Amino acid sequence: MHDWVKVHLKAYSGASVEERRAWWITLKWYFGYCAKKELGEPTNRDNGKIFWRDAVLCADPEDWQKAQWGDALKWFFEELAARDVAGAKLRSALRRRHLAYATEKAYMGWLRRFQAFLHPKEAMGSESADVVRFLTYLAEVQELAPTGQNQCFNALLFFFRYVREQPDVDFQGATRAKKRQRVPVVLSTREVTRLLELLPTKFRLMGRLQYGAGLRVNELLRLRVKDLDFDRGQLVVRGGKGDKDRITVLPSSLVDLLQLQLEQVRALHVEDVAADFGGASMAEALARKFSVARAELSWQYLFPHSRLAKDPRSEEMLRHHALENSYQNAIRTTAKKAGIEKRVTPHVLRHSFATHMLEGGADIRTVQDLLGHASVETTQIYTHVMKKPFGIVSPLDRL
Repeated sequence: MHDWVKVHLKAYSGASVEERRAWWITLKWYFGYCAKKELGEPTNRDNGKIFWRDAVLCADPEDWQKAQWGDALKWFFEELAARDVAGAKLRSALRRRHLAYATEKAYMGWLRRFQAFLHPKEAMGSESADVVRFLTYLAEVQELAPTGQNQCFNALLFFFRYVREQPDVDFQGATRAKKRQRVPVVLSTREVTRLLELLPTKFRLMGRLQYGAGLRVNELLRLRVKDLDFDRGQLVVRGGKGDKDRITVLPSSLVDLLQLQLEQVRALHVEDVAADFGGASMAEALARKFSVARAELSWQYLFPHSRLAKDPRSEEMLRHHALENSYQNAIRTTAKKAGIEKRVTPHVLRHSFATHMLEGGADIRTVQDLLGHASVETTQIYTHVMKKPFGIVSPLDRL
């Protein structure tokens, strides 16, 4: 978003350089506000109205400031957002196909960077050769990681197929970064114990459950009350990576703590029902199918957010799950506090689960099923970091 807006603002001739600099400061403020308040796409005029009411007017600006900030938003909505045909069509195509909101944000972000790269040429008039040049630029100049390049490739491929209506488009010839094989970061059992003990109380159960069940971060946050099966000792992961469901282990040591968490969720749900709220957030298609059921306790998130928030698509006030950033920051901060000199993220707990399962004698196929890997080759990477069997020692230790 920033590069796309900045390149258009720089080329705008209807204002002086000083005015455009001031406008850019205002627009960055607006974009940051939309992100912080999770309002969704900044090009939505309703978000501009919310920003003006809750941020600008509350700042009690002087008349000249108010005029300057208003001019910045007016330029953005009338000169840029109103003419953004490519963005509007891509967003519509993504939502018609019910892609995840995270995918929508990522694809829209790559379109904005592509638009900035193309300027002054419009994205609706772009050709496959432009995409080839852009992908090559990302690989050779920006030195973007292979995962980022693949995501960009998929975003622009979607744009050309479903917005430009070119199903046979070909991006051959673009320089692509080589896929690099990385060994996952894995914690020892002692390090995991220390990390989980020092986690703030608010996130301690989340960390224990992620490690104990081998969950991805999004899978952990999107767990609902109905996904817990205490009788069978199972945890149902719905809509995981690749939109696949699977069953993983529910640690018996967490049953009592999870029961207490359910009591807190139930109490919060009673308050929400009394306040006549819209229900728990969910995918648009599910929301239509279970419009009544989503207000039931079974559909509530196991780790709900403390406040109601506006859904970025339906704009309803709903109860979302806990924020990913808060949990990630807690894990990173606690790892440093625990003296763990490794690059620790929440996903490291999933890596550690898989490695410790294999070290404990679990069959690799079983671990593959618990992790939800499509191929056993993906699971085999953990055999490179597990403790070596058969008493293998370095020749140095034999001297």
